[in-house]
Amino acid sequence: MRLLLAALAVCVAGAANALTITFDNNFPNDPQSGLTTFQGTSQGFTFDYAPVYNFGNQINLHDDNGVLSTVVQAVNGTKFTAQSVDLSGLSRVFKTGSGPAPALGTQAYNQWLKAGAATVPTLTFSGLLNGATVATQTFGPSALNTFGFSSGFTAIDQLLITLNVPNAVKFPFGLGSNTVWCDQWCGEFNVDNLQVAPVPLPASGLLLFGAVLGLFGYRRLKTT
Repeated sequence: MRLLLAALAVCVAGAANALTITFDNNFPNDPQSGLTTFQGTSQGFTFDYAPVYNFGNQINLHDDNGVLSTVVQAVNGTKFTAQSVDLSGLSRVFKTGSGPAPALGTQAYNQWLKAGAATVPTLTFSGLLNGATVATQTFGPSALNTFGFSSGFTAIDQLLITLNVPNAVKFPFGLGSNTVWCDQWCGEFNVDNLQVAPVPLPASGLLLFGAVLGLFGYRRLKTT
């Protein structure tokens, strides 16, 4: 009886506990997962990172020889709910002016090159279950902030993080009007402190525990 009560308490408590994944890695001792990526393990979850932008305790997604996407998943393959994440994003993408380009090398030309800012790159989080996408959420560049996930990220088995970089011109020479471009690299995002929670015990499981406890209680009354 005591064992059953203890098991029930553990299950209920497990549903309420949240875990913060800090993306600590152990480069160069982590296994290599791709041509330029390594697989880190933090708080029982795996993820990919690029050593060229390795900060030891976060994922840096960068379009210049960095990691463009990564999957976060539990080592034991269990389901989880993504609750919130710390994000910061930097954009180096601009939009040229609407009129013709001024003379190359002049101050007016430099102002025309950066006449407007583009809302790219962006970072998309996709919740996957058995290989199918069940939820998506996209964020734009911003200062460091904590962002919450929608209820669609409940009971997933993988969290795919993707850096969306436009097919931009890398060198700003000969550009036309109203053209989006970036010079050498387009931007980056830092991902840290992903808060997840274990999936609660299904209602059927709680009912089963209740039925078993009730049976034990009935048998105890019957024998007294």
